[in-house]
Amino acid sequence: MAAAPEVRIESRDDVLRLVLNRPKKGNALTPEMMGALTAAFAGAAEYVGLRAVTLTGEGKQFCTGADLGWMASPPTVEQGEALAELFRTIAECPLPTLALVQGGCYGGAMGLVAACDFVLAAPGSEFGFTEVRVGLAPAVISPWAMQRLGVARTRELFLTGERFDAARALELGLLTSVADDLEAAACELLDALRAGGPQAQRAIKELLLERDETPEECDARLARAITALRDSDEAREGVAAFLEKRRPEW
Repeated sequence: MAAAPEVRIESRDDVLRLVLNRPKKGNALTPEMMGALTAAFAGAAEYVGLRAVTLTGEGKQFCTGADLGWMASPPTVEQGEALAELFRTIAECPLPTLALVQGGCYGGAMGLVAACDFVLAAPGSEFGFTEVRVGLAPAVISPWAMQRLGVARTRELFLTGERFDAARALELGLLTSVADDLEAAACELLDALRAGGPQAQRAIKELLLERDETPEECDARLARAITALRDSDEAREGVAAFLEKRRPEW
């Protein structure tokens, strides 16, 4: 019997579901898993009719970080670049992204969740930028952590490497919500996302990407974006549905 893939990819209705699948190893990240995740997030927009991507972990843990066996091997710059590419690909995915966290979420896994749009967690989940405890630094995670938590909070959590629970993660702004039933909470959030226009959501994610541009260039780009949206079939349907007091068809 062939071994199960380390990342399971499932398409359910209009949702692409990615499942970290090394439960006996705490779903610790390997280069193969990183490559599979990068390809899946990069290719998500090519699936016709998809509205969102969810990321979960099989078993008791979400992801305990990078596999230490791999981390003990001679390091290369390419390995760091691969991890950075993964986080950026998640952040730049044109579809809404949801991380569903149970159990432990440490080290490199914190980059996975910080790069997602929404993070739902079980009450018993635990988090930590634990790299400093093994003599490392969460280098490639830092842009996404600072974007999510702010510089002061990120500095505190990076320097101590402390672990913290879901309530603290929610207070810090790492989480969108804490829920006993993650699947039910995800379904509720997905329904809320379906109420929005899919083209508009893609445009919103594109608008919020960081760019190296002048204020004038930014203003011009945003003006072009809203003009294109107003002239779209989706916007015409949305406005018509609002005026006619019905749900838009998209």
